[in-house]
Amino acid sequence: MKTEDLHEATLVSLKFGSDPLVEETDAFTGKEVLTTDPGTAGTLVFVSKADAGDFEGFQLRAIVKETGVDDEGLQEFATEYFPYPTYKDQALTFYNALGSGKVSLGFNPLAWGKFMMDSMKRIKDLGVKSYNTKGEGFLQGGWILFDPKGLPQVAFQENAKKRVPIDDILKEVQSMRTDGK
Repeated sequence: MKTEDLHEATLVSLKFGSDPLVEETDAFTGKEVLTTDPGTAGTLVFVSKADAGDFEGFQLRAIVKETGVDDEGLQEFATEYFPYPTYKDQALTFYNALGSGKVSLGFNPLAWGKFMMDSMKRIKDLGVKSYNTKGEGFLQGGWILFDPKGLPQVAFQENAKKRVPIDDILKEVQSMRTDGK
């Protein structure tokens, strides 16, 4: 993960409303997003979709890869599941920093069937009201934790086969809080 690439990335701020559902507003550099009001412990960037949980001391940001494909789903994500500042990274700089992960299950139909059944169970268990398959659904994101100066400290790649390692993320969050004091 190259810090300078993340700092130089162009991120477009997204505003959510009714007409249009998603409006692209101002453009910022990654460094501006990461170091403006970073929180006492740093900034946690979520490059995907999930519940934010409790990250006291961190400013939370979401980075998405596209608009104009499923703005209704994006608005639902930003208002019901992750109500924090959201930015579009059209060049996919943050996704590439996470290794450009794509879902790979091979050509085994049993693996795909198990993946779909596990996904449906996870959606039900998490109480997700709706979901869709629009857009680039095979590109995986993850979480990147930055210190208050915008320097990446640790990253967690999303894995479609199992849940995000939230316990590991929370352990790193606690460590950064302790180290930052």
